[in-house]
Formats: sequence, structure tokens, C-alpha cells
Amino acid sequence: NKLIEVKTDFIAKDTGNVFIEYECRGKPSGIAKTNADFYCIAVEHLLIILPTDKLKDIVRPFLGTDKDRLGGDNNLSKGILLPIKILIKLK
Repeated sequence: NKLIEVKTDFIAKDTGNVFIEYECRGKPSGIAKTNADFYCIAVEHLLIILPTDKLKDIVRPFLGTDKDRLGGDNNLSKGILLPIKILIKLK
């Protein structure tokens, strides 16, 4: 009885980063608003699954740094560009 939010990052395989959205159009979204217990990030055939709270702890230190960027469709979202290797090292 756990909720899993699944996000696909289609360019992560080229950039080496996943975009973890936390705001869209000035309102909380993505990881800031989810009720999911787990986050699944899909990068081609790689699935990275971790507790949402743990992902929030990983992302939080990057707020306000050069990893805090505009992105998503039409750059209407704010998020953290998180290197995939950080997530893989957690396994």
C-alpha cells in the first residue's frame, strides 16, 4: 500500500543529470508536492527507486546553487540538476 511517483528524464542519458522539479509557474510541484512514498526515476532502461524523503534530503543542499535551474517544458519549472552518479552510488 505504498505510492510510487514515476518520472522519466529523456535527456538524462546525454547530460548525466536528472531534473528533479520542485516548482512550476510559481507554485510547489514535483517533489515538493508529491504524496508518494517512493520516487522512481526512469532513464532509458535504468530505474532508480528510492524513498521520497531520502531524495528530498539529497536535493535540498543544492537549492540556491548552480544546480538549481529552470527547466521542463518551456522552462516553466524550477528544479535541481542532480547527477545520476549520485543516485547510483546510493545503491
